[in-house]
Amino acid sequence: MKKSMMMAVASALVINLSSCSNESEQPKEATALKIQTDIATRAALSSFPVNSSLGLFVTTGTLGSNYESVTSNANVKSTLSSSGVWTLSPAVYLSNDDATVFAYYPYDAAKTNGAAIGLEHASQTDYMYGTHTSGQNGINNGNPTVNLTMKHALALVQFKMSATNYPGTGKLTKVEISNGAGKTLLFSEGSITLSSGSITNTTGKNASAFVENTSSGLLASLPTTASTDENTYPKVMVLPTSATATAGDLMIYFTIDGKVYSWSVPSATTWKSGTKNTYSVTLSGTALTVGNVVITDWTGGVTGSAGLN
Repeated sequence: MKKSMMMAVASALVINLSSCSNESEQPKEATALKIQTDIATRAALSSFPVNSSLGLFVTTGTLGSNYESVTSNANVKSTLSSSGVWTLSPAVYLSNDDATVFAYYPYDAAKTNGAAIGLEHASQTDYMYGTHTSGQNGINNGNPTVNLTMKHALALVQFKMSATNYPGTGKLTKVEISNGAGKTLLFSEGSITLSSGSITNTTGKNASAFVENTSSGLLASLPTTASTDENTYPKVMVLPTSATATAGDLMIYFTIDGKVYSWSVPSATTWKSGTKNTYSVTLSGTALTVGNVVITDWTGGVTGSAGLN
């Protein structure tokens, strides 16, 4: 299963746009654009690994309006090298006109419409989007460095696991989030508008989201005392959901020692874009319980506890 989850301290990244070898392609008084990005929240992905690539839409202020009317300024690929330098392909140049940059991660050459960047949760990819950090002056040849704040598009649901008076090994091999029977609250595919972060779900795409490891397990054994190290928590990313009307609209399944335990997500639960929702899960004897949900920004989310039966 493809995953893009990395635990690390958030760091700043600098993108330098190299100059073009063809002078005639540069706008008058052109200056190479420089981009600095920060991942705004504590998250599954909080720094970009080497060879990561962003997609950039360099515009006059709105998506679909390419800067200097240059077609190649839409979906510019920017790749991080081992030396920490971001290389853009093709290069982008600034004139004295202001530019607005919209970004997304990870880059995909097929995503040429910044108003409809495709998302899905089957691959457990940490999709991000961003634009200028608040408070910046106009970006042009006199001020060529733009700070981009990257936000998380999906919602993170993580589980603080423990077991007490449980006779088995407590090997957790799978966590799955799905719709309840006959429900379609959870969508598995959609698209995001980079300028606003709004997500449009794809009708008919309602597959579950899950993580699993049948060999060594997501957890080799449930601890008797729940860990405070969030790096050890099993995590599932999902497309954001609207509020559940009743308990069981959404279901979470835990496979422990080969047995599947189910838990009905309570009513009025909402998993919002960019939030981290932490559930305390206790396996006691042969019953699993989930307690109060804590929501924090990844930014913030729901926090709770659950019991499994």
